[in-house]
Amino acid sequence: MSSTLAADEPRPASSEAERLAAEALAEQLLESGRLATIQPFWAYPRWWLAQAICSALGVLASVLCVGAPLTGLIVAVVALVLSLIDGTRLAPLRRLTGSRASQNVISPPPASASQPPVTLILTAAIDDRPTAPNRFLPASLIATNAACIALVATCAALRLAGIDALPIAIVQMIPTLLLLAAILVFLERGTAQLVPDRSAVDVTLEIAARLKADPPENLAVAIVFAGTGSAQAAGLRYWLRSRRRRGMKPADIAVLDIEPCLQGAPSWWERDGIVVATGLHPQLRRAAKSAAKQIDPELKPRGGADATGAGVARGDGWPAIAIGSRVLEKGEQFAGDDATATVAELGEALIRELDRELGQANEDD
Repeated sequence: MSSTLAADEPRPASSEAERLAAEALAEQLLESGRLATIQPFWAYPRWWLAQAICSALGVLASVLCVGAPLTGLIVAVVALVLSLIDGTRLAPLRRLTGSRASQNVISPPPASASQPPVTLILTAAIDDRPTAPNRFLPASLIATNAACIALVATCAALRLAGIDALPIAIVQMIPTLLLLAAILVFLERGTAQLVPDRSAVDVTLEIAARLKADPPENLAVAIVFAGTGSAQAAGLRYWLRSRRRRGMKPADIAVLDIEPCLQGAPSWWERDGIVVATGLHPQLRRAAKSAAKQIDPELKPRGGADATGAGVARGDGWPAIAIGSRVLEKGEQFAGDDATATVAELGEALIRELDRELGQANEDD
């Protein structure tokens, strides 16, 4: 499995390198016999800066509430609201950090005499993710940030109620120190070195090639290479919103998001989200579990707030699931030779299982 992308050139979100990579992918899709178009859009990739500002506002609220509890409470509530809604499509604070141009590469399903009722969206991010112990969005970082701000707001409310005891001051100090640390963590996240990793793109192309050679009967297959994926799947979210405006409904599609899988153990996500991990689509989870048993009974699912494309799409109401690789647990080793090849097999088996279920449902109707 190989793509036309340079193997050693990192592609930051909403960068010139990402846009060049999108053009290369469009050319590769055209050479393979598929249609391909480029969808430009404006993105706000600096989610980490918006969260760092919320952390700083939380610290400011903690300082203010000592002498002015009402002012401190107001600042803390504003910071909490801004932190929680930053993961939505509104993201008011992130819009103040500046926009950047990005683009998606869209390849619609090949024309056929019988158009299946459901379209499978194979999607992967074009840009690279920064280095981190967890290459995805840290599972509890934003949630912890919001919780600390909420605790500062609670202390401010207690002070406003006339309770100004030493225990409150001690309790208030803990989230304040954590918020100071969070500022550094968010800033480090935004400036961390990128890890060039083309595995998600390669797996997407490999699965698409296999499905072209042996098309599913009940699924049309489209490809969306999404820009600015590391900023909570901004490109995929933009494309889904644009299609929703044109009348596409959740019942019309199934989203299979391919995440990086160069290292670690092949896996699929059962739960995901930006702040809180919620269940991904039940039918797709069932198909993934069945596919994993066929490929390797030792494969384990993952369930954390990683902000994969599937988690973001599911949060917006679309049926979605993600496959890729998870970080190996302590003392654990992946028994296979190639995690990327195993993820490709898992993806194809998942699609075949979903196609079989849809076929049975059509027969029952």
